Amino acid sequence: MRAFIAVDLSEEIRAKIKEIQRLFLDLDIQEKLKLKFVKPEQAHQTVKFLGDIPKDRIEEVKRALEEISQQPFDIVLRGVGFFPAASPEKVRNIRVIWVGMEKGVEELKALQRGVESKMHALGFPLEKRFSSHVTLCRVKMGSRARTQDEIGRLLKKIAELREVEVGEMHVNEIKLKHSTLTPKGPIYEDVYVKRLGE
Repeated sequence: MRAFIAVDLSEEIRAKIKEIQRLFLDLDIQEKLKLKFVKPEQAHQTVKFLGDIPKDRIEEVKRALEEISQQPFDIVLRGVGFFPAASPEKVRNIRVIWVGMEKGVEELKALQRGVESKMHALGFPLEKRFSSHVTLCRVKMGSRARTQDEIGRLLKKIAELREVEVGEMHVNEIKLKHSTLTPKGPIYEDVYVKRLGE
């Protein structure tokens, strides 16, 4: 079973993400750059990707998550950016366009460290680095689409949205999710919900 642990976003934030994605759809380079958008109704902050795990290990993952002691906290999402990070004049490739986090970063990192510790104790590998961001889309640029003009137009749109307000929400739970890959994109199913502070 392909699984991961995440914080789901509120309906209000998901609606705003949908609005922002539409602004990229309006670019006439959208087809060339093959922007693959995350379905807004599935937008989330990944806390820990577990990969393919046997179904008989799900219960031990649930038990480990039950022990998480993090208290609920608020987050504020603001601004659009991209990976790999580079100054505008040095960008040669854009792989991911994301929404950043302005408030709640330290609390989220503490939550991630707690989850990471519990999962590592179960034998899951440690993450090399954790980034607080929500993916808007992935850029599948082919060799013929990597012109500076096309990248420049994409960078211009990202710059216009650098300070866009996306929303605020209260984080009071994390979820263990099952991900099924399909030709039309992944399907997520909640396997277990851990209420924070309980």
